[in-house]
Parts: sequence; C-alpha cells; structure tokens
Amino acid sequence: MVRCFKGNNPSVYSIGYILILVLYISASLTAAVQPNPSLLRTVEYFSNDKEFLRQPQLPVTGRDFTDMASIVHLPPPTTGSWTSRDRLPSLWNFMQGVVNGQSQVVRGVYVPGFLALPVVQQPQGNTGFVSGKPETVTQFQLAAQNDVVGLLAHNFLSGKEFYRLVEGLQVTLVMGDGSIERYRITALKSYQKLSPGSNWSYYLDLETGEKYSTYQVFNQYYQGEHHLTFQTCLEKDGLETWGIIFIVAEPLS
Repeated sequence: MVRCFKGNNPSVYSIGYILILVLYISASLTAAVQPNPSLLRTVEYFSNDKEFLRQPQLPVTGRDFTDMASIVHLPPPTTGSWTSRDRLPSLWNFMQGVVNGQSQVVRGVYVPGFLALPVVQQPQGNTGFVSGKPETVTQFQLAAQNDVVGLLAHNFLSGKEFYRLVEGLQVTLVMGDGSIERYRITALKSYQKLSPGSNWSYYLDLETGEKYSTYQVFNQYYQGEHHLTFQTCLEKDGLETWGIIFIVAEPLS
C-alpha cells in the first residue's frame, strides 16, 4: 500500500526545502567548474604577456631610461676622447689610446671624418646597460653571443653621431691587442617604439608601416652572419625614446 502525506504535515515542507537547497548547490557547483570565456581570455593574455617579456631585450638609448639602464657607469678605456665635433685623430693615434693588450675585445670604433670613440663592455649579465659617460660607446653582450658586434649609445651622448652615418662609409673596429676589423655600412633602418622607454616593445617600421615584436627586431639585427650594428634612439616631439635606428655594416673581406 502506498501512503500519502497530508499537506499539513510540517516534515513535508522541511524535506522539500532541503531538496531545493541541494539542487541549488549542485547547480552552482556545476556552473563554477564550467570554463569562463572571460577568465580564459584573461589567462591567455597574461600567458602571452609572459612570453613577450621572455623575449631578448633591446637596450634603451634615450634619456627617459638612463637612470635605470645605466645603473653602473664604466669609465672610458682611455684618458683622451674624440668625437666628430673635434678634430679627429689619425687611426694610428686613436689606436694608441684604446689598445690594452686584450685580444678579441672591442676597444674602439673609428669612422674617418665622422667619429673616433672608445668602446666599453656591459657589466656581466646587465644586458640593458648603456654607458652614461660622454664620448663612449657600449658593446651589446647579447649580440656578441651571436657573433654580431652591437654598438650602443644614448642619442643625447655619442648616439647623436650615429645619425650622420650613411651607406658606403667604412668602419674600423680596434681590438684590445691592436688588431683591426673593417666593415662597410650597407643599411639604415628606423622604427617607432610603441612602448617608448621600455626594453620590450612593438616596433613600427617607418618605411613600410609593418609592426614587429622585440624578438623579431632582435633577430633581424643581432642574429645571422657576422656583422656590425649601431643602435641608438630616435627623438620626436621632445621624447628621446620615441623610436630607434639601426645602422648595419658588413665585414670587408
């Protein structure tokens, strides 16, 4: 026999409330474990951002970043200094001021009629460092690891001399042991930095309008066959880190 509960029995209402509560909690838990499109997009964004930040950095060569990028100031390797604004020494005299006996170490860069500047090295592991000393150029560690000579300078210091370089000019690197390596400038390329003042940015090619990541730009100028790359920032509307310029020189055989 089937028993029916009377409508005025309080226990009936209690059981009903409990069943409703259980069903509500179950539905809430089910919804909680379902993928949230908005949350997934957020996770994907930060994941992509981490990948972006793991890219090789390009040192900032403008005043906006000087205090952070030039934490360590290395002295020039010579007591004398020369720029294109003064009478340049002969290559021989320039070499006497920078040679120190160290082989395979770049100590100076010389472009007849344009510049004669000593080169310093970045502190080990500080690949964002660019010397804050005047009339000095810094060699880029990450480029050297790829057998590429990267020469960095702030655009309000020695980097302003890079603006005057043009295709066809011959560049001479002076090594610490007195040996020299010769190159010829073959290309100049300018970009707008979409995140001025940052080591990581997207770059807008001023000639084609195409956008590139830090990784792509780094690979373009600091990977591949042995060559020399000058780098400094471009100023616009009072912002010294508005853009970046690369001057590429190929070795002379």
